[in-house]
Amino acid sequence: MVIPEGFTLSQIGDRLEANGVCKKADLLKTANTYDFSYYSLIGALSSSANRCYKLEGYLFPDTYDFYINMKPQDALGKMLRGAQNKIGSTYSYPGMTTDQVITLASIIEKESNNVTEMAKVSSVFHNRLKAGMRLQADVTINYVEKYLKPNLSDAHKNDYNSYYNTYKCKALPAGPICNPGANALYAASHPADTDFLYFAADSSGNYYYAKTLEEHQANLAKGGIIEGGGMQ
Repeated sequence: MVIPEGFTLSQIGDRLEANGVCKKADLLKTANTYDFSYYSLIGALSSSANRCYKLEGYLFPDTYDFYINMKPQDALGKMLRGAQNKIGSTYSYPGMTTDQVITLASIIEKESNNVTEMAKVSSVFHNRLKAGMRLQADVTINYVEKYLKPNLSDAHKNDYNSYYNTYKCKALPAGPICNPGANALYAASHPADTDFLYFAADSSGNYYYAKTLEEHQANLAKGGIIEGGGMQ
């Protein structure tokens, strides 16, 4: 079974349940309650109440052999071994933990479906982080609305908004927003050397980069892009 780049834990749960591997609800619960710390990537994670799904970002996109009625921990273990083998200590960036690199890669994965643009998109986010600017990535709002809230009880639906919505949190979100592939991970750890602080993409897949808000707004007009809460 293929787990595509950029799939969230919630989407993986849907796919596994649809194929009779295990129940989505069981997978989500196991992801947060089972002790996977024997995988060094997971063991290195610090505990944080602000993080919704501890394993998000660490279920490496690949093709796996799953079985009908698997234990959720066994299904998750297959993908965690994939992350251990494919990520390990391969991706790093000065001043960032592996988890922060993976978190940034998850945003790049969702923001850019063009591999050749990922390094530039990465540079924008790195530059904003260095400048103390909010990332203001629309995909983080989408993650909260589509992949967190529907899986949470009414009492907890809004628990994570301010920790994942990068219009609200000051830097990176509390954790990854999807499970990024190798291209996004490489881009997160090898950003292009630019001064860009803004980017946008039009409906034809053309990317526009800018150093100032004025240039960014001009790019939006030039590309006929309606900003749905984009970078400001």
